[in-house]
Amino acid sequence: MDFLKDKKILIGAAVLILVIIGGAVFLLNSKKSTQTTDTVEEEQILTLSAEEIGLTLSMAEDGKDVTMRVDNAEDITSIEYELSYNSEGDIPRGAIGTVEVKGRLIEKKITLGTCSDVCHYDENVTDVKIILKVTKTDGKIYQVEKALEQ
Repeated sequence: MDFLKDKKILIGAAVLILVIIGGAVFLLNSKKSTQTTDTVEEEQILTLSAEEIGLTLSMAEDGKDVTMRVDNAEDITSIEYELSYNSEGDIPRGAIGTVEVKGRLIEKKITLGTCSDVCHYDENVTDVKIILKVTKTDGKIYQVEKALEQ
């Protein structure tokens, strides 16, 4: 009887050891897979000056629009923009969008306010700034910043 009892203890111990080893292997493999998925390749964004692409900003006389103009767009494939400004009461506002690139000259009129059926324009606009994400024909991405001089 002692022999059977010792055999059961040995089998139980062997099963327990196998479960512990299996669990350890599983945990180590799952940690390795999460480490490899956490390393996301970062996109390197270079900078250009506004002068390099001929970027200018101008406010409409009525203060309802800002016009963004790029005079040197021949090697640019796409432009995304983020315009930020403060409206009356120092309320931060902005607009985002993309610009269709056709040819060497780009011009985009950006409304300072909201429009659906009727436009509601922001008043007493100050601190107008634009940030462009410019993708060139070589695939490199650049950031360009410009503030409206008032």
